[in-house]
Amino acid sequence: MTIRWALLGPGRHADRFVVPQMKRAGDTELIAVMSRDRTRGEAFAQKHEIASVYTSLAEVLRDRHVDAIYDATPDGLHVQHAIASAAAGKHALIEKPLAMSVRECVDAIVACRTRGVKLGVVFNQRHEAVHQEARRMILQGEIGEVKLVYVQIPLRLTMPRPASPTTNWRADPKMRYGGIALSIGDHAHDTLAYLIGQQIEEVSIFTDASRDDPPNDQVCGMVLKLSKGTIGYAAASFATPFARRPFEIHGTIGTLIIENSFAYLTGAGEDPTPSLILVNETGAAARRFAASECFRLEVEQFNRAINGQGEPTTPAHEGLRILAVGEALYNAMRTNRVARVAEFLPKEL
Repeated sequence: MTIRWALLGPGRHADRFVVPQMKRAGDTELIAVMSRDRTRGEAFAQKHEIASVYTSLAEVLRDRHVDAIYDATPDGLHVQHAIASAAAGKHALIEKPLAMSVRECVDAIVACRTRGVKLGVVFNQRHEAVHQEARRMILQGEIGEVKLVYVQIPLRLTMPRPASPTTNWRADPKMRYGGIALSIGDHAHDTLAYLIGQQIEEVSIFTDASRDDPPNDQVCGMVLKLSKGTIGYAAASFATPFARRPFEIHGTIGTLIIENSFAYLTGAGEDPTPSLILVNETGAAARRFAASECFRLEVEQFNRAINGQGEPTTPAHEGLRILAVGEALYNAMRTNRVARVAEFLPKEL
C-alpha cells in the first residue's frame, strides 16, 4: 500500500537530502508540506512538486489523505508533533532526537502505542551500505571478538556554525538542549553501537564546554563501555574538519577500517567513495561502496512497518535509549564520574 506523507519543516536539510530521496522512495507519495511561512512553503512545494501547503500542524492532521508525517522541524517541537499526530491517527517518523528528554520521549511512545500508530526516529547512517556490510561481518564473527571501537565525526567547514538564538534555532535551549555531544555525538555513538550489535551501558566524557546548563560543547570525546565488554571511543567536533576515517573496529582476529562514510556531514577525501578495509594476518583488503540513499531507505522501511512488515529501522524504544545515553553523558560531564545508562531509563514503559 502506498503511504501518503506530509513533511513538517521545509528547511535546507529537507530540501537537499530528505525530499529528493523521498520522491524516489517506493510506495511513497509526498502530498503535503507544512511551513509557518506560507510563501516559503509554496516555493518549496513548487520546487518539489508537492500538492498541498499548510501553515499549521492542525491543518496537516485534518487532511484525511495524510497517512504519516516526516518531522524535520527543530528538536523542541518533536514530541508535541508526535503526540498530536498519534491523536489524529497518523504515523510519525521523527528526525533525531525523538525528544528533548527521556521523560518527554516516554510521553510520545505512550501516546503512539495507545493509538496504535508507528513511531520511529531517523538515524539514517544505519542504512549506509558500507555500514551494513561492516555490521554483517562483525556479527558473523569475521574479525573475532570486538574489543575496541573508534568513531569520529568532525563537521566540515561548510556546515553552518551555531549563531544567536534569534537567528539559529540550534542555539536556543528550548529547541536544542546541549552542544555537539547531543547534536552530532548521538550519530557517532548510535552508529558505533549498531555496527557491533551491542548496547552502551556506561559512559564518560570530556568536552570543551564553558558552561553546563545548557552545555555549549563544541568538541567532545566520549568513552563507552558496551554490553559485551567492548570499549568504545566516540568523538565529535565543530573544530577539526579534515578527518576522513570515521571508524576503526578492532577484533581479536581482524580490524575493520571505514573511510568516507558520514560524508554528507564531514565531507570526503580525494576519493569520496565509502570504503571498507579488512586487516588481518593475511594482509589488508579494501572494498569500495556506492553511497547509499539513506533517507529513501529509511522511509521505505517505515512504509513497510506501517504495512505490518517489521518495525522502523530505529523504533521509538531505541530512540529512547539513545536519549538516555545523552543524559548519562551530560551527567558524567557535570559530575566528573562514569555514568550508567540504566539509571536514566524509565523503570517501566
